[in-house]
Amino acid sequence: MTTMFGNAEHAALMRLMRYALGFVPDSRRIAHWLQAWERAEDPRDIPDHVSGLATDHARDVRLLAQAAQATWAKPSTLGRREYVFNMENIARAHPLPAMEFER
Repeated sequence: MTTMFGNAEHAALMRLMRYALGFVPDSRRIAHWLQAWERAEDPRDIPDHVSGLATDHARDVRLLAQAAQATWAKPSTLGRREYVFNMENIARAHPLPAMEFER
């Protein structure tokens, strides 16, 4: 279990998960970024930028990407059941395109 995420990172992750499950214009892009992070073989390789995101959402993505690169963490490795539960709901709400699964 990775515990190096601080309060700011946990708050950012919860915000992005909430937005991914909500009805904001960025929901699908945030959901796909979160899923790509979760499925990445090496979390340090996740992008710290998703084009077209609102400024606040982009700031949260950048914060989480930097934390993941420093800690090698993924949502499922952070030790909180709510993250795993939210990621399952996000995958159902916004499935990745079939091409993403073949990587």
